[in-house]
Amino acid sequence: MVYPKVFQQFQHFFHSSKTYLLRVKNKFSTNPRSLLILLIFYLLLILFPTNLAKHFNFPQSYVLGILIDYLSPAIYLTEILVLLLLVVSPWKRPRRGIFLILILLFLISLLPSIFGGSFRAISLYRFIEIALWLFFGLWVSENIRWKKRKRVFLLLSWGVFWVSLLALGQFCLQRSILGYWFLGEPFLRPSMAGLAKTGFLGREVLRAYGTFPHPNVLGGVLSILLIWFLSVKRWKSFFLGLGGVLVSFSRVALLSLLGGLVCLSLWAKRFSFVVFDYQSLISSFSVSRRWELLRSSWEMFKSSPLLGTGLGHFTINLPDFGIPSGLTLFIQPVHNIFALIASESGIFALFIFLLILVMALRETIRRKRFILTISLLQLIFLGLFDHYLYTLPQGLFILLLTLGLSFSYSDN
Repeated sequence: MVYPKVFQQFQHFFHSSKTYLLRVKNKFSTNPRSLLILLIFYLLLILFPTNLAKHFNFPQSYVLGILIDYLSPAIYLTEILVLLLLVVSPWKRPRRGIFLILILLFLISLLPSIFGGSFRAISLYRFIEIALWLFFGLWVSENIRWKKRKRVFLLLSWGVFWVSLLALGQFCLQRSILGYWFLGEPFLRPSMAGLAKTGFLGREVLRAYGTFPHPNVLGGVLSILLIWFLSVKRWKSFFLGLGGVLVSFSRVALLSLLGGLVCLSLWAKRFSFVVFDYQSLISSFSVSRRWELLRSSWEMFKSSPLLGTGLGHFTINLPDFGIPSGLTLFIQPVHNIFALIASESGIFALFIFLLILVMALRETIRRKRFILTISLLQLIFLGLFDHYLYTLPQGLFILLLTLGLSFSYSDN
């Protein structure tokens, strides 16, 4: 029977976790703080897809009469967990100082752009949010050893399990299931304007969101994690997450996943060949809007190449540099994290960000953590076509978790 097997798996996990937590407590602490730290981290890994947040709207949060999410500061459940994790954790001199130096350099490079825009509250909020996740990545690099990755992947698979089930249910029923108070599930109805839809079997259908703010975020984040699950042979999590990617109908996420699978196959000396309809991707209307946003970001960058036009200010400044054409106003950050950093914070911030990625790639290759090398290449690819890795908690989570593991202390 299925249920006794599932119960045995849960019982084995909690028994091993209890033993591990007691070992950590005896080795590192004379109080329960180590237990609390691991509990918070475990919750974060399971709840990472959560989009539950309290949003704050200001007069400046509107552009041409439209409320822009990017200009509405929010307090997310996941970011509260990250803050708690950083506050209760004891800090000491980092074993790998290079990552801390790169983090501080990037934050310093962002400082001038806090004061370069008219809406300083959003700039300060964005700076604090980015700093929070950067120090989360540092925490991972100092506390999560690469040899313990299977435990991390297991807990992440639980998060993928529940969000993929939700996404599959949304696609089958063509509506939201439990509502916003279930970890931030968006309100979905086929008749609603502005929701992501696609053609499927000759009719228009609603793409699955899970608890993510857009199907592309669902697909992109899962495309990274599925490679991790495959590397440790977590087949159930892989195939359920694959279903989540498919019902997101994100072509960029699918390309990211296929590219990751090809790289993994080459690493394992098994060669794969993938056929994909690139012409449909190139002719897509969403691609043309992305291209127009890229041109606007270039003009924005040229207006202030050193200091940028203001952290968090892309959508505020967009009307001055050209809004993408279409029947509806498309006011969003440029769908390219490198162009977004350059236009908002200038060339120095972009240089430091690229340096972080290059150094992370160097670390994964030098330490033979090739799964993370593949993940970093996927993240770079996704970052060329969307902005959520830099603007949304779920994207920042997967980006900084990957960077943290790339720089993590080695038991060897």
